[in-house]
Amino acid sequence: MSRGRQSMGAMSALAAVGVMLTAQTALATGLQRRTQDPERLAPFGLMLDASAPEGAGLSLSFRPTRMVRLHVGGTHNGVRPGARVGLTLLPLKGRLTPALTLEAGHARPANGEGLERRIVDRTQMPIHSFERVGYSYASALLGFEWQAPRRLTFFVRGGFSIMRLYSPGIVGVDEQFRDALEPGGFHGWSLSNIEPTAKLGILLSFG
Repeated sequence: MSRGRQSMGAMSALAAVGVMLTAQTALATGLQRRTQDPERLAPFGLMLDASAPEGAGLSLSFRPTRMVRLHVGGTHNGVRPGARVGLTLLPLKGRLTPALTLEAGHARPANGEGLERRIVDRTQMPIHSFERVGYSYASALLGFEWQAPRRLTFFVRGGFSIMRLYSPGIVGVDEQFRDALEPGGFHGWSLSNIEPTAKLGILLSFG
């Protein structure tokens, strides 16, 4: 009887030790997965890129799932700032993965006061006609992303953009400044076309 109790006690102790070791192993495995999983460790990011037609862009990104990344930010094409939103689909795991990106953006034309300041200030570049052109676009791009160490991701993409260029004319500019503008800029117009686009960039993940 005593030997049976001792055997049962030893088996219970061994079972308890086994459960503790199993739990410790599972916990260590879970922590290791979370440490090695960039989606859990760093869902947010700061993205810097250069492309056409947007120019230079700076965006904040958020990755709610492994396959989806959202971003929103601003752009500047050398003439005026703009804004954009987009999403990237990442179907595969690994350091090198294909990516599909869809984006939409907009940049408003300069107002009459901004044109007048540029005309009066002769030290500024004479790009009055370009300042009166605004645009909206929607882009679809295919490319690759490479996840480097230290939470850096480099990407290259190419595709096409559907663009709508427009100008409201110069009704907002005073009469004394109209002689400094091209005659073709007096009337409003719009133009839609499809253009190829390419993009290079880097993403720093954090969070």
